[in-house]
Amino acid sequence: MKQMKKTKKIISTYISCLILLLSSPFVHAQETSDQEKGEIKEDPLTFNAVIQGGVFRNFSGGIKTGSDYMGRIHLTLSFDTEKAGLWKNGQFFVNGVNAHGGNPTATYIGDFQPISRNEVDVERTGLFELWYRHTFGKMSVLIGQHDMNSSFSTSKYGGNSINSAFGMNPSITPNAGPSFSIFPRTMPAVYLKYDADKITLQAAMYAGASPDFNKDPYNLHWNLDSRYLVGEAHYKYVKNGVQRGLYKLGVIHHSGDFDNVIDATQTVSGNFGAYVIADHLLIPENDNSDQGLGVFLEVGVARGNQNMIDLFSGAGILYKGLIPSRDNDALFFGFLNSSINDELVAANNTDKSRSVIELNYAMKFGEHITLQPDLQYIINPGANPTLDNAFLGVIRFSINY
Repeated sequence: MKQMKKTKKIISTYISCLILLLSSPFVHAQETSDQEKGEIKEDPLTFNAVIQGGVFRNFSGGIKTGSDYMGRIHLTLSFDTEKAGLWKNGQFFVNGVNAHGGNPTATYIGDFQPISRNEVDVERTGLFELWYRHTFGKMSVLIGQHDMNSSFSTSKYGGNSINSAFGMNPSITPNAGPSFSIFPRTMPAVYLKYDADKITLQAAMYAGASPDFNKDPYNLHWNLDSRYLVGEAHYKYVKNGVQRGLYKLGVIHHSGDFDNVIDATQTVSGNFGAYVIADHLLIPENDNSDQGLGVFLEVGVARGNQNMIDLFSGAGILYKGLIPSRDNDALFFGFLNSSINDELVAANNTDKSRSVIELNYAMKFGEHITLQPDLQYIINPGANPTLDNAFLGVIRFSINY
């Protein structure tokens, strides 16, 4: 009975979003007609919706075999102040989220990072982002509630994975626990960015802690007791007018207190880490194309007894346009390894590392729909010696409008 109610709730949520999406073309058609009459030049409002869902199956290993479903919906609205006739170079942005489905990593796998970026421990609907950005030439300033992972610690090619560890490297999570601003919980920030032709410099200060979801289910309360600082320097390699490489150096610092992973009765003040990320188009389809075989590398370091993972490394490939008639499809293969704090290994008989191997193929159908079957093999899930290696699959769909 509970499962049936849960299924009906998910179906109802998707139907509501689809109705909203289907109504958008009629609005757009009216705007186009008005523009032709000269009544409206440009609409300052931009609506966007992203619907993602994934069917999960654990074939072997981990805690137990079984299946589940997980998904999320984002509805965003952007307001351009210049198009509205107010002032130049301003943008307001709001992003609402609904996260639903199960929690397969905790239920079936036993790993310390979710096997999918769509996974949450508790179903929720609430505010995800709310910010204002102003641009001054090559500089921009953003103030408000912001998703750190939309701008920091991102790999263009690694982002085609489904496992969350490729998206936010484990030298940041789970070391920092719930004290960083990424899905499903975001926090207020001040974010500065300088973007030149080949060099980008960016830095941000986020609130360093968040209330429990039971106390703040809609993500509306901000906690400013501690600060989370992150900075990045980017270098862009451009050839024949096409960006062939992007290389990043990042540093992070948290001002809060952290539990000592060796001795739970003690705390450690502050946390520091550094990482490098490199994306490189190794074999382009032609001299003027950004398609072809790309490679990526990620390395992160976070020392100290406040960190369970002190070293992380990941690498992989992305081949876009492998099939000639399917230029927008992408084949992804990646491998990552998380090294566990040596003192924690000695004190708790924990495995020395946890590794993930992932293979998927994203198929584009038209402009809005993607279907992405995915396989993952997790070695030493959760660095727990009592768990067998897990072999799992996900079929994820995405609708972007």
